[in-house]
Amino acid sequence: MSYTKVSLPKLSLGAGCPTPKSPDIIIIDVDDVVTEPTRSVGNTALVGDITLKASAKAVRIYGTPSTINITEEYSGEDDARGIMQGLEFEHPGNSVEVKNFIEAFLNKGVIAIVKECDGSSAGRMQLFGSKCNPLLITPETTISKESTKRKFTLKQSTVGPFLPGDYSGKLPEIASDATSGSEGA
Repeated sequence: MSYTKVSLPKLSLGAGCPTPKSPDIIIIDVDDVVTEPTRSVGNTALVGDITLKASAKAVRIYGTPSTINITEEYSGEDDARGIMQGLEFEHPGNSVEVKNFIEAFLNKGVIAIVKECDGSSAGRMQLFGSKCNPLLITPETTISKESTKRKFTLKQSTVGPFLPGDYSGKLPEIASDATSGSEGA
């Protein structure tokens, strides 16, 4: 479906207020993706589900809600302008599991799903990246007298024509929670 022109009035009081995000960020290895939703320029609604290979699972990672930021960088010359989708968040602690995650995903392309707590029963899910233009993870670590945390920056390396899409499909199966209890303070 192509774009239908509509006027854009201010929809409500406080329309510019921040929207809280769920702390559960879903990370999907693009090598595990069999099918992904489709879309067209001018329509951010994604059509279809993400399906993974038979034994593959997505990973849920906790992001401190106040640190979750969605980024969209616009760049390019005339007639070649595009969008680079991004996501940033912090994860508390220095567990073995988070270190293993960083090593395993450092050079892998991923898709990420973030749910906004927008007042609806389901929440608005936004999908970042795709098989052809995935996000890449850049971690940053702080272990100091003030805090122990990991900052994750996920960003596409190539601009594309799409903003993060609105995903209403089925979520893929999620890996079990780590149970070692080795989180750092």
